[in-house]
Amino acid sequence: MVPGSLDRVICAFFPDTHTRLTIANVTDTARTLERNHLCGPTAGLIQAELVGGATLLGTQLERPGQAISLRLNLPEGAIGGASIECTAAFTIRGYTRQKVLADLDDATEITDEEVFQKALGTTAQCGVVISEGTSATNALFNVTSKHCISIADVIEEYFHSSLQRTALVQISGASEKGYVSCVHAMMCECFPETDSAVCERIEERFDTEEIARLLNNGADLQTIAAALGLGEATDLHEHPVRFACPCSSERVMTMLSSLPKPDLEAMIAEGKTHDIFCHMCGKGFSVTPEQLKMLL
Repeated sequence: MVPGSLDRVICAFFPDTHTRLTIANVTDTARTLERNHLCGPTAGLIQAELVGGATLLGTQLERPGQAISLRLNLPEGAIGGASIECTAAFTIRGYTRQKVLADLDDATEITDEEVFQKALGTTAQCGVVISEGTSATNALFNVTSKHCISIADVIEEYFHSSLQRTALVQISGASEKGYVSCVHAMMCECFPETDSAVCERIEERFDTEEIARLLNNGADLQTIAAALGLGEATDLHEHPVRFACPCSSERVMTMLSSLPKPDLEAMIAEGKTHDIFCHMCGKGFSVTPEQLKMLL
């Protein structure tokens, strides 16, 4: 965990409107992943928004030991795809398929909107996996947009197509001098008991400049709830959010031990130390020929 990290996710239920509001600050977690993966500015910011989206998805987990993963294939986008995971303890890890997009990172003659359009494209093939031990459930769906998809679009579509619930999502990420400077995410869920007129009123307010400004400025849950007209909050929960990955040198050796004997012998014959990296967190592990010989 980043010392002194302020990363938090806060959820509250509002009985007057039968809604639930979630807000999250995940700046430090996004910065850690950006640094671990040596991301360029474009991939770093997209990865930051993925961290925000995964944190919102994590609020759906009900038991310790569960994890929820969002996997994206972006056939039109330069970023290629991404995977992000949140556990029930709100630990986050993940990656974008491409880490550096030189043509976009160094672009000065196109707008930020055009950069994201080229990086993400207009079509996403999505999968959300909830795992627990050896069991897992998988939801598959597609998201399309006339101009550019967003991580918020993907989260909303998951709730609509897989959970048959309305979820309004905003994710706000910003960078300064090429590095992530802040990431905030927000989601308002309308349940089956929510009156349709209430849903429509909340939707009208949700996408206004006022709500976007409050989110960008890191406003607290009560302030945003008042702006949306949700009523008084009950059942409020707050959890720290942090980067974590279970990868270790022991896991690396276990993985290598499953390789065919000729492959291990070929690695040993090279007579050099091999560096193996965890694709989910970017951490590297060095394996010497002597360690490989022990596996034989």
